[in-house]
Amino acid sequence: MTTTIASPATTKPPTPTTTTHTLRSPSTYIHLTLLLPPAPLAAPTDTPTFLTHLQSALSTFLGLHGAAIPIDVLRTSGNDIWIRVPRQDGSAVVAACGGYVGGGNGEGVGWRVRGWGGWLGGLVGRGEGVFEG
Repeated sequence: MTTTIASPATTKPPTPTTTTHTLRSPSTYIHLTLLLPPAPLAAPTDTPTFLTHLQSALSTFLGLHGAAIPIDVLRTSGNDIWIRVPRQDGSAVVAACGGYVGGGNGEGVGWRVRGWGGWLGGLVGRGEGVFEG
């Protein structure tokens, strides 16, 4: 009687997997409402109008440093705007917008800070998405 001994199967050692991570600079997300004086025929608020008032608030409160803060507009809806700024500038933007009253010819234009944080989903709430509707 002949017995054969099974040799262990030769298997390749697992190849190491390469994992990559993209480092993004941390951001602060801010939801603002532009407060405009009541007008019978108010023009619709558009992105350039929002940015003009944001730059005015930032340069008034922070000078040249405020004017240099990069702002990403994520969405506008009516008088609401969602923006993204670098995390280190987030509290300065909130302070500048929250205390801003501007406009000429006796008009009072201001900002109301609706919310801010490091996570966009926390600002939206109520199950709606910032990019919906």
